[in-house]
Amino acid sequence: MVISSKLKIYGMVLGIFVLGAGAGGAAGYAVASKHVAEVLGDDRPEAHEKRRFEALAKELDLTREQRKQVRGIMDRHRDANRQATKAVFEKCGDQLQALRERVDGEIRAVLDEQQQKRFGELMEKRGKRFPLGAPGPRFRKGDRHD
Repeated sequence: MVISSKLKIYGMVLGIFVLGAGAGGAAGYAVASKHVAEVLGDDRPEAHEKRRFEALAKELDLTREQRKQVRGIMDRHRDANRQATKAVFEKCGDQLQALRERVDGEIRAVLDEQQQKRFGELMEKRGKRFPLGAPGPRFRKGDRHD
């Protein structure tokens, strides 16, 4: 009888431990998923700027006044930074697009007919989400990406 009681207690402790570990794992997964969603979200330029500012503020241990001044500097130069980034992508886009086409061609060569069709669909979707110097419409925040 005493052994049975001890086994029940051990079983309950083990059960509580397993439930706690599961809850902790689920919470960690939720936090990581939220972080990934923020990084890959549609508002990438703004999110990137925010992450850059927060990283600088943390690494440099900026005071409240310094944070305000650095934020102002970054805000003042935001449009010029975005224009310069856009110019780089437009200038290099043709080379990147040519590389993409070569790589995609090599990949297609190892796929069967059904896989090639699905691959084409995936690459079309990729092109809408991450356009490079290719002709055709460019998509921006708020555009539909079917």
